[in-house]
Amino acid sequence: MCGVQTEYCIDTTVKTAFSNGFRVELASYCHSTYDSDELTAEQIISHHIGILAKFSNIIKANEILF
Repeated sequence: MCGVQTEYCIDTTVKTAFSNGFRVELASYCHSTYDSDELTAEQIISHHIGILAKFSNIIKANEILF
């Protein structure tokens, strides 16, 4: 899984897929977001990667095989 706005679409999709019994693979740092008033985009992404690791297998983009 990859996409835009880590804290919205990616977060919701990963957790919903996990809750529905799917094995989720999330490409590390292949999603993005924007700075908020309080946090930089990099801080938001790092925070969510830590949380989403409980619901998915985080894989480095260069290790993904198609």
